[in-house]
Amino acid sequence: MRSHALLAALILLLSSCNAERAETQNTSAGDYADVLANADAPANGGDANMAASGTESNGTVENASAGGDAIYCEAVDRDTSASECQRFTRERANLQAGLGVFEAPKEMMLGESRDLILSVGKKANVEEVHATVGQDRAKHVEITTQVGHYMTATLAGGGFDITPSGPQPKTLAADRSEVWQWRIKAKEEGPQKLMLTISVDAEEADGSRSRYDLESKTFDIAVNVTDSERRARRAQNIKKDMDSGTAVLGGLEKLLIALAAVVVALGGVWIAIRTFGKKKDAEKPKGDDPKKG
Repeated sequence: MRSHALLAALILLLSSCNAERAETQNTSAGDYADVLANADAPANGGDANMAASGTESNGTVENASAGGDAIYCEAVDRDTSASECQRFTRERANLQAGLGVFEAPKEMMLGESRDLILSVGKKANVEEVHATVGQDRAKHVEITTQVGHYMTATLAGGGFDITPSGPQPKTLAADRSEVWQWRIKAKEEGPQKLMLTISVDAEEADGSRSRYDLESKTFDIAVNVTDSERRARRAQNIKKDMDSGTAVLGGLEKLLIALAAVVVALGGVWIAIRTFGKKKDAEKPKGDDPKKG
């Protein structure tokens, strides 16, 4: 009986040890799996979360856009995100050969107003571009330019009032044709210059624009005056001179009158002083003649 009891105790002890070993192995395997999972998390989920938030562990903020960090973009000659650079590069590659047609007068009269038109289109559509400006092609000036989806035209000249003023941006349709129109008024006499610029643009995400390409053309315009205007201007200048002289003479006249009044006043004071003593002597009573006594 004693041997059976010892054998049973031994079997029970061995079973307990095996169960504990199995539990320890299971626990170690589970912990190891957790460690592996945690080790993978920073490399996958951790970095993904940081990329989504745009923040690294050192606190520096990275570009959270799809393009990632800024890179140099040759299409616009500056740094942009990779996705923007792809778009700019694609847009620039799709620019087409085109032309602008413009007609500026050789002469204008002072105060005269004119409407000026710029027509832009594909070079293949040259006839349509000219027809938009007018029938007299001998007066048209062609400006070679590329055409794209976004373009801007500007007309400037110090001797003219120009409406509208400043850069005039437009968005072109698929046919890449567009028209700009200005009204100019000559305000200064003599030789004047008018400058036209045409640019093909890249549009930023915020709506602002930068240039892909720029073309410009300068026009010389002689601003004249008629003989009647010249005579009227001369008469007006004479009148101004006379009004100025009259004002000067009027001032001198007032000054002389004031001086005369002062002189008269001073003369009156002097006469009063001279006659004051004589009046006193005349008013004294006459005494008896001493000889008569």
